[in-house]
Amino acid sequence: MIEVIENHFDNEEAAAREIDASTLYKTEFTVPQVAGAAHWHRFDALLYLLEGVLHLTDVATGKVLNIRPGYRVSIPAGTLHAERSDGYRVLLGSSVPPEDFGDPVDIAPSEL
Repeated sequence: MIEVIENHFDNEEAAAREIDASTLYKTEFTVPQVAGAAHWHRFDALLYLLEGVLHLTDVATGKVLNIRPGYRVSIPAGTLHAERSDGYRVLLGSSVPPEDFGDPVDIAPSEL
């Protein structure tokens, strides 16, 4: 289940400190415009939205979550979701280092 905490952090440094204090791997991503199909990942992801707006669909519920800067989003491994955005920047805490995300990173629902 996707969990969202609104207005969780005030700035990038606060988000980075939270990830650094955990067992997660920290990576920053800038994502260009995206209108992705439903997919899942092999790793747990904790997203801290820094810039832009991310429309995240929780496929299990059909609910569209409008994620804004300052929001923290938890997406457990194997959770089907879809993303739509004009572009966003995120600090990601992941359960595995980026080099272990796998290829492809976005896995089709049929593979779940």
